[in-house]
Amino acid sequence: MVDIGGIGIFARLTEVSLPRRDVVSLTQVEDSVVPEAPIGRVQLLATVRLDGIYVRGLVRHPRFGDAVYTASDDVLSCVVSAGSLAAWAGEPIVQLGRLTAGDSVKVALPASGIFGRHLAVLGATGAGKSWTLTHLMEEVGRLGGRLLLIDATGEFHTMGDQAGHIAFGSTDEEPQATQLASLPHYLMSESDRTAFLRPAGASQLPKMRSAIRSLRLAAALGDSHALISDGTIPKARLPRAPFEKAALEQNSIVEDSSSVFDLRKLAEQLRLECIWETDQRQSDRFGDYNNNELGYCNSLISRVRDFSETPEVMSILDAQTRSVFTLIDYWLREGKRPVLRLSLKNMTFSHSLREIVVNAIGRWLLAEARAGRFKGRPVVVAVDEAHQFFGRSVGDDLAPTNLDSFEVIAKEGRKYGLTVCMATQRPGDLPGGVLSQVGALIVHRLADKRDRDRVESASSELDQSAMKLLPALTPGEALLVGAAFPVPLPVKIARPQHEPSSQGPNYATGWSTPSPP
Repeated sequence: MVDIGGIGIFARLTEVSLPRRDVVSLTQVEDSVVPEAPIGRVQLLATVRLDGIYVRGLVRHPRFGDAVYTASDDVLSCVVSAGSLAAWAGEPIVQLGRLTAGDSVKVALPASGIFGRHLAVLGATGAGKSWTLTHLMEEVGRLGGRLLLIDATGEFHTMGDQAGHIAFGSTDEEPQATQLASLPHYLMSESDRTAFLRPAGASQLPKMRSAIRSLRLAAALGDSHALISDGTIPKARLPRAPFEKAALEQNSIVEDSSSVFDLRKLAEQLRLECIWETDQRQSDRFGDYNNNELGYCNSLISRVRDFSETPEVMSILDAQTRSVFTLIDYWLREGKRPVLRLSLKNMTFSHSLREIVVNAIGRWLLAEARAGRFKGRPVVVAVDEAHQFFGRSVGDDLAPTNLDSFEVIAKEGRKYGLTVCMATQRPGDLPGGVLSQVGALIVHRLADKRDRDRVESASSELDQSAMKLLPALTPGEALLVGAAFPVPLPVKIARPQHEPSSQGPNYATGWSTPSPP
């Protein structure tokens, strides 16, 4: 602390040195040598008023002769916790842990300082990232907030009764009260459905849209209708009038993007759509099959048939269980538990289904936020293993589909009361535009230079002296960086009550001792 007439300037000591002649003299080991005063270089950070409130920036600069003191625990408490709490009176306070440099100094910040402008929890494997995320969820629960967790690996099942639990695929190794959820394919947006089915834009996409409209009409008319044959609508060489009349009568259903249709019939309906629009001899009838169009669509038909015959996929897209959107909506309206956990542990990795499902959930949440649903009571979405879901695209190189719903949330969700907490061990794989929107970072040990460079570029508060701390942080220790923190703070994160199941394999019991040769 630098005393400038009753006002303190909080500073960080970054360098201590001696004049070169004194360094040479000290190596001679002579008792008569009395070196000059060492030189300390400090970084001036913030102003601390007499009432304990800290202010970012400098009210005025120090002068030669101003006294410099080592900051006591009381001063550190004012800067890292108490001062900010007084400035944010009335807000719920998140208890984070204790300052590494002073175990008696608690670090606590208002919820808006942690979650208000998105949060990133970063760290290498085993550095304590999952521990921190669990502690944050417990704090949200204690404060009566709302947090939706996307659990990519299932390690947060230890939350038990602290959270509600939803699982995809199956409830194996999940808490007893876990609800099995589905994502009905007809509730997907067209962009998510296109990402899943991957039609070529020029030839296959129009046929897929036409086939889906026909299947919506078939579902609305029912199997007993004259136009329907085994759940599909044949058209080749048949009169156009009955079909056009039925489509006009059911237009609101046919054009509704959320109308039900049978995905298992899509491959056959695609084949039935590959016809000439008009018969050459009778203009009031559909034409015969068009072999050229059928050839263009064969790859899409094969892909759709493969999807529809894959049990792991259809158990999520065509299941009879409740929709994940219905379950989330119920939790938002009636949920008694502040945390809702969506487990992807038992979901297949094939066909990019995990990424597409998470993207669809993000898109639904963003639509609810834009409708003003979260203004009164904000919602935090925590995404574990965020590098699996951010900045992803599916499809071929010529026509990729970007899965960007959470990137849009990171850019505009805050003003609607929807913020993201992203946790990842590979910040270098996150899009730069996402990390730049983050207002607070909790950074555990990072050894990879690419990861450290991405963190440094995303935060103006991190300098080289702070970056040097990252490879040496111990498990459970993190560097807090952000606008709510006066300086990058090394903190020991508090131990959560429900520790995540993130232990690695036990080699002591899993491997037997080899017998001697």
